[in-house]
Amino acid sequence: MKQPSFGLIGLSYREAPVSVREQLSLDADALSRLEADVRGLLIGLAVVKTCNRVEFYGESQTDEPAVASLRAALSGIVPLTVFESYLYEAEGMDAAHHLARVAAGLDSMVLGEPQILGQVGEALQRSEMCNLAGQVLGTVFQSVLTTGKRARQETALGRRPVSVASVAVDHIRRVAGPLHGCHVAILGLGETGQLVAKILNGDSIGQLTFINRDPRRAQELALQACAQAVPLEELRQTIRVADVLVCATNAPHTVIEPAHIGPRDRHPLLLIDLAVPRDVDPEVATLADVTLINVDALRQGVDVSLSERRTQVPYVEAIVEEEMTLLGARLKSMAVEPVIGDVRRKAEAIRQAELQRLMQELGPLSPELARKLDYFSHSLINKLLHEPTRQLRHHVAQNGDAEHAAGLIRDLFAVAE
Repeated sequence: MKQPSFGLIGLSYREAPVSVREQLSLDADALSRLEADVRGLLIGLAVVKTCNRVEFYGESQTDEPAVASLRAALSGIVPLTVFESYLYEAEGMDAAHHLARVAAGLDSMVLGEPQILGQVGEALQRSEMCNLAGQVLGTVFQSVLTTGKRARQETALGRRPVSVASVAVDHIRRVAGPLHGCHVAILGLGETGQLVAKILNGDSIGQLTFINRDPRRAQELALQACAQAVPLEELRQTIRVADVLVCATNAPHTVIEPAHIGPRDRHPLLLIDLAVPRDVDPEVATLADVTLINVDALRQGVDVSLSERRTQVPYVEAIVEEEMTLLGARLKSMAVEPVIGDVRRKAEAIRQAELQRLMQELGPLSPELARKLDYFSHSLINKLLHEPTRQLRHHVAQNGDAEHAAGLIRDLFAVAE
């Protein structure tokens, strides 16, 4: 029986600019066509797709390596020759090792970013739903998910925020206190403002207010985030009642002047200016009970966080190597599962035949006695085969000579391939 092979074809930010990556980022229809077309070429397929990478993992059971089967399957969906100079490939444990580093956050554009582990899990989940999670592919993905979880639980790789938006929210937590009683207003709903809102929304914030030059856009995003939207004309009133104001507009000049900070119902006020050029006039920092944090100060926090994350890399690499050693042994032992299955099926056929012969000789038996004889014979076969199969798996896991060991077992038990 041919042994399954596992392989990878990928494209990431390391080799390809976004203009190239987006061409290989399959939409839902293309992905569904690929999943339909691979049947017959592959027994397993999983696609890890993010804004920074698209990677195709395949399991095949043919004379061709998995990468060749993946190429054949992909060629009907996308013209791979267009991306040839950007693609990377790997087979077997090299492919598994790469995926483990991806899941652990070591291969991310932002070191240790947490989203990738969930995206790897989603890739496996989709594969399972499409009945495309082959035994090897499923085993590899479960192993790398364990690797990623250990990296987050046993090291500090992902504990410090490393984006300006996440550092800003971390600062809000430390200065303004528990968010469940905090009113945060966000001025400007571009990419940065939306990211701040998304992070805050996951923290059961007391009140979230959106202010934007386009009121329809503010209203639309507010509905999605369970926030309230107010027009730009109500900026001063909003500042008066808010605990925190995050500024992230694209204005070419300052939009918050000292005059905007009038009498307030609540004190103090934390102003976080994420805009370049700045949204807040530096003179605002001289006002009583106002704290102003600009983007440069927050970037220093990003640098500190990244520096601390880099110190964790050796510990995460050690986890990756440990889990890959376990995976390698597991995959080697899986290579003899077909012969173990054949031996057990032959043993079961012999048991059934002998039990039938014995029951015919004994004549009519009570249902209880017939059940006990069946249980006895089944238990006897299981106990006789348990230790030999355990030792076989262990031997192959340690030595890797699955083909030779399988041949010996087939000869010993006279089991045809």
